[in-house]
Amino acid sequence: MVRKMKFISDQAGIMNRYLREQEHWDAHLNNTMAFILGSFRDREIRNLAILGSGWLLDLPLKELSKKFKKILLVDVYHPPQIIKKAEKYPNVILHETDLSGGGIQFCWDLRKAKEEHLENYVLDEFSPKIPDMPVKPDAFISLNLLSQLDSLLVEFLERKKVRVTDTEIRRFRAKIQQFHLDWITSKPGCLVTDVTELANGPGNKSEERPLIVVDFPGSRRSEEWTWDFDLAGTYHHDRETRMKVAAMEW
Repeated sequence: MVRKMKFISDQAGIMNRYLREQEHWDAHLNNTMAFILGSFRDREIRNLAILGSGWLLDLPLKELSKKFKKILLVDVYHPPQIIKKAEKYPNVILHETDLSGGGIQFCWDLRKAKEEHLENYVLDEFSPKIPDMPVKPDAFISLNLLSQLDSLLVEFLERKKVRVTDTEIRRFRAKIQQFHLDWITSKPGCLVTDVTELANGPGNKSEERPLIVVDFPGSRRSEEWTWDFDLAGTYHHDRETRMKVAAMEW
């Protein structure tokens, strides 16, 4: 199910884009790691959960493993290279789960309902639930994840031509993003996420697309920067794509 919904190929695509754009990504990755290392300095935290750990490109795992009793790396799928890397750290635990709160199974089941629910707002029936964890975390890090939680789900529904309305999709996106924020702000934590996509085309024509559709929580510290996401024009043909990024700790 996860493979057919393209979560694994999307993850591979992230690594491929990093390999093409490494010199442009380095500033964003370094900013992310520096912000994380500056977090939790005056907190009594033993177990830390990193949600959206991915390829660990933006996570200072070595430093964190020395600071906390247990590190829980959570994502929908862990590539074999990451499983091997994590073996170096006896206090690092890998866990695979749906961080959208059940959206993967919900949308997978909807693929059979192509003609039925146009007037019924079927996406409103989704009720996200906090996934089980093998370790109870004392704090969370949400790592370049928030804007991605709903995007692949919506793309899957579009590919399968599930009959849902734009209004439903907007509410669905907001529900998933708000669920994530409500969950992680129940404990100390920090969040790094892209918030706006900036696309520059021929003639310096630019477009902005908001990626976050809910309000952020209050924070004790925050930073912003621009991520040179794709300057080769492969993400959007013949356009440079940058992301506005927000980082915050509460």
